[in-house]
Amino acid sequence: MTGRAFLLGLATIVAMCLFAEHYGRGLVRVFMPTTCLLVLVFWTILNILLKYAHPRWALSRIEVLTIFGMTWLVGTLPGIGVIGSLFRQIAAPSYFSTPEDRFWEVVGPYLPMHLFFEERHPAVEGYYLGVGPGESIPWLPWVRPVFWWFSGTVSLVMAGFFASVLFYRQWSDHERLTFPLSRFPADLLETSEGSRVPDVIRTKAFWAGFALVGGIYAWNISGYFILDMPRITIFDSSGKAIDLGNYFPPLYTFVSPLFIGLAYLCPLNILLSFWVYYLWRITKLGLMSRIGFTVGVAGQSIGPFAIVILEEHGALTFLVAWSVWVARGHLKASFRKAFREPHRDDGVPIRYRTAWLGFLCATCFVFGWLVSAGYTPHIAIIQLLLYFVVYFGLAKYAAATGFVWLRTPGRTGWKILRAVAGSRPLSKGDLVGLVIGDSSGLASGFARPLAIPAIVHVFRMIGNALQRRPLVWLLLPAALLVGYVAQCSFHLHLSYTQGAVNVGGTSVGGHFLGLVGDIEATSPPGFDLQKLLVWIIGAAEAAFLGFLGTRFTGWPFHPIALAFPNVLGFNVFLVWLSKTIIIRFGGVGLFQRSKPFYYALIVAYLVMLGVSTVVDIIWFPTVKGYGTTHSFR
Repeated sequence: MTGRAFLLGLATIVAMCLFAEHYGRGLVRVFMPTTCLLVLVFWTILNILLKYAHPRWALSRIEVLTIFGMTWLVGTLPGIGVIGSLFRQIAAPSYFSTPEDRFWEVVGPYLPMHLFFEERHPAVEGYYLGVGPGESIPWLPWVRPVFWWFSGTVSLVMAGFFASVLFYRQWSDHERLTFPLSRFPADLLETSEGSRVPDVIRTKAFWAGFALVGGIYAWNISGYFILDMPRITIFDSSGKAIDLGNYFPPLYTFVSPLFIGLAYLCPLNILLSFWVYYLWRITKLGLMSRIGFTVGVAGQSIGPFAIVILEEHGALTFLVAWSVWVARGHLKASFRKAFREPHRDDGVPIRYRTAWLGFLCATCFVFGWLVSAGYTPHIAIIQLLLYFVVYFGLAKYAAATGFVWLRTPGRTGWKILRAVAGSRPLSKGDLVGLVIGDSSGLASGFARPLAIPAIVHVFRMIGNALQRRPLVWLLLPAALLVGYVAQCSFHLHLSYTQGAVNVGGTSVGGHFLGLVGDIEATSPPGFDLQKLLVWIIGAAEAAFLGFLGTRFTGWPFHPIALAFPNVLGFNVFLVWLSKTIIIRFGGVGLFQRSKPFYYALIVAYLVMLGVSTVVDIIWFPTVKGYGTTHSFR
C-alpha cells in the first residue's frame, strides 16, 4: 500500500460524493452502493489506458483495490445515504412541526437539542426553500448538531472496526467464509505478468456477458434520441410484479444484472435457502392475512407482517449468538495474546490489545451518546446489544453470501423492543431516544449501514498488505473525516441554492410524528408474552435448521434465509438455477470459466450507467441543474 493510493483514495471520495449528490442520489441504496462500483470500473479502465500511454503512472493492483476500498467504506454517505437523512432529521422538526400537531409542546421537552434545531430556527427556512441571489449560506449553525451526530456515527463505526479486527481471522481462517464481495474486484484486477489488460477482460465469456447486458442498455439509451424505439424492459422494476391474489404479497420478476453478477459466488445451499424461504414467506403472509391471524393480548395485537418480522429477528439473534459462541476459542486466544502474551500478539492491522481496548472505549462512548440522546442506562445497554446483533449479522453474512441487499428485520431493533416490551416500561426520554437511535443519520441505520459491513471485505481485498502500518489503519478514520466534510459541504450548498424540498428533503419522519401519541398515551402497551414466544420460535427455527445442517451431510437449507428477508427472490432463483446447471454438467472447471461472464454483467451495467449519465448531462440537462432526465434501473 502506497501514499499515492491513499491520497488518490481521498480525492476519489470527494469526487464520488460530488457526483452522487448531483447525479446519482438514488444509487446509494445498499451497503455496497453502485457509486462505489462505478469508482472501481472507472479506475480499472483508466489504469488500462495509463499502462498503454504512460506505464510509469499506472497503478498496481493493490493500489486500485485500496482506492476502491476507501470509497466503499464511506460509500453510503452521499445521495440518499447518511448525510441526506442526517440533515433532514436535524432540520425537519424545526420546519415542519405546527402548533396543531403539538410536537414541540409534547416532544420538545425530551428532544436533545444538541442534535436538533430549535423551533423555527432562522437557518432552516433557507435550507428547505433556498436562499435568494446574493445571500450567503449559513454554515455555522450546522456545526454543533452535525458534530454531535458525527461523533455518534464515528464511535459506532470504530466499534465495528475494532470488532472486525477481533473476528476477521475467525471468519477467514477458521470458518473459511468466501467473501464474494471482495472476490469480484480482486478477480477483475488480476493481471498476468507482461499483460496490460486484466485476465478476466481478455476472455470470450466476459465479452459475451458484456454484449448481452450492454446491448440491451445501449438500445434503451438510443431511445433517448429516437422516441419511436420500443424500450426493452427486462431490467425495469416497474410493472414486473405478479399479483398472486388478495392478501398475498406480489412476486417480483424483474431481472437485476448487478445482483445476479454479485450473487454468483454465493454458495448453492444459501441461494436455494433464500429462494425457498422467499416463496414460503409470501405463502405464510398471504395465509395469515386471509384468515386474519394476529398475535398479542387484546388492544395491542400485531398482524402478519409484524409477526414475521419478530420471527425473523429471533432467527437473526440466534445466528449472531451462535457465531459468537463458535468464535469463543479465537476470542480467548486473542485476549490472551493481548494481555498475557503480548509478544505473540499477531492482530492486524492493529494489535489485539488495541482492538480490545478500542472496542471497549468506542462502546462506552456510544453508550454515553445514547444516554445524552434520552435513553435511560438500562435501555441504552439493550440498544447496544441490538446494534451488535444488526451490524455483526450484516458484516458476517455479507461475507458469507455476497448479498448487498441484506436488510435486518425490525430495523436496528427498536421495533422489536417496542413490540415485546411495549412502551409502558419506557420513559418518555426512552421513547424519543429509541427513534433517534434508529435514525438513518446515525451510521445510516439498518438499510445502508456505513462502513461496518465493508471493513472485513477491505481487509480481505488488500491481502498481504494488511499490515500494522499507519497507512493501513488510517484508511477508515481518514476516509470518514474527508467524506463527511465533503458530503456535508456539497449537500448544504445544493440545498441552499436549489432548496431541499426540491431534492427530496421534505420528510419529517413518521416515527417522530408518532411520538406525540406515544408520549400522551393513557393506556400504553405493556409486555406481551405472545410476541416474545413468536421471537423465540424464530430463534428455535434457526437453531433447528442449523442442527440439521451439522447432522446431515448435504442438507440444502441454511438458517440465514430466515434472518434476512428479501424481495429479489426471482433473481436469487435465476442465479441458483444457472449455477446448478453449470456445476451439474460442467463441474468446477466450467464454474471457474463462467465467472467472467457473470462479472461482465456487473461491469456492463456500470459502464452503461455511466454512459447514460454522460448522455443526460450533455444532451438532456435538467432545468434544475442537478439530477438526470432518464432513470436508469
